[in-house]
Amino acid sequence: MNKSMKLLPLIAVIGFTGNAIADSDNFDLDDIRAWDIVKMETCLDAALDTIPGNARKLEMKMEGDDPTYEFDIEASADGQTYNVECNAEEGFVTEVEREAGADDAIFKKYAKISESEARQIATDFVPGDVVAMEYEVGMEGEVTYEYDIVNVHGREYKVDVDAITGEIEEANLELYEIGMEKEM
Repeated sequence: MNKSMKLLPLIAVIGFTGNAIADSDNFDLDDIRAWDIVKMETCLDAALDTIPGNARKLEMKMEGDDPTYEFDIEASADGQTYNVECNAEEGFVTEVEREAGADDAIFKKYAKISESEARQIATDFVPGDVVAMEYEVGMEGEVTYEYDIVNVHGREYKVDVDAITGEIEEANLELYEIGMEKEM
């Protein structure tokens, strides 16, 4: 098998990043500084306007070709944790999901795919070790399993599996994380 054939599965997984980030790149924060993006504080302000509370974690990831900040916010209204995503190029909130547990009534009501089935789907898509997992409920009732998977190159990907259909909703390269996510 020639070298380009070996890269095809990798390109399929990370081909959604317009900045052509590959597992073999020596990608670092100097590269991010050169991007034309809004300050993290701009997105944090937008996230806290959407879900008032306390930010507990920040991740920067690539969603397609869009750099995205994702904040974990503990809501002051109900004490629950919400994942609030903000487009880092424009500074507006793009998605809000509530973290749930396996016993969450909404999650249990709608999920048709088991966690073990979803895990297999995620690791078939991005081979590697699952280091964290979340149950999520979208603001319109959608239910998702989210896996943080570290591949053989040490890169971490967030892979969302629709808990109803078993389809991959998204798979994004995580560029950095500030704060701790409960690891398995």
